[in-house]
Amino acid sequence: MELCKTLYLNDLPINVTEAERLDPGRTVFRLTLSSPLYYNLLSTSTVIVKQQRIGWEDEFQQEIQAYKKLENLQGTIIPIFFGQGSFNGLDALVISEVEGITPHNLARGNFGVQQEALKIHLEKALGAFDEHKAIYWDAKPDNFLFCADAIPEQSKVMVVDLEQVEFPRPLQPWHHNINSGSVRNLISKFKDGQKPNRPLSPASACYQPGAKGEEGRSETIALQRPVGRIKDEPPKSWFLC
Repeated sequence: MELCKTLYLNDLPINVTEAERLDPGRTVFRLTLSSPLYYNLLSTSTVIVKQQRIGWEDEFQQEIQAYKKLENLQGTIIPIFFGQGSFNGLDALVISEVEGITPHNLARGNFGVQQEALKIHLEKALGAFDEHKAIYWDAKPDNFLFCADAIPEQSKVMVVDLEQVEFPRPLQPWHHNINSGSVRNLISKFKDGQKPNRPLSPASACYQPGAKGEEGRSETIALQRPVGRIKDEPPKSWFLC
């Protein structure tokens, strides 16, 4: 199917000079625009367009609300949300492209990133969600991106794919353990990636928000997710942070 040459953002048409599909399993594109978009002091002519999947209307709206409620984390903890639009006949989110690497690939490459440094950055990212009383249910390694900086203190982890971010009211006592438990699980998976033959840690065996269950589905072990859908989709290498 030939791609449309126009992106509609907040009902305004923007010419597209180049479109690249980034994931064969999902309708996600990197677009080069004829005129830049602006966010505070940032301007960019390259954006990521994430189209709504058929049957996933609730998740699509939930992601929009998450971006709005976490607005002051945009550009530092989560991508910048430029707005809702349409591309190639489908509703879509228009967000910033960022550069980075998933913990999964970080563990398998020679990048010189230590476990403790990654843990600190993950704690900072998910700690910001705690500060906004937000729970991130989809804590899989592919949904986190380590963004390296020449100054190590300015490196960071960014969180992507906000379809399963929730803001439960009222917060229950057990809610406070979910994001921190996700950090432990992600670090355990990072160590598994560095040493794939090592015995499973207690975190891997008992507490796995976003762990892979039967048929590749994302599921939570030892905690019951109250609402939302269990997803079945390929890793999202399209998000370069």
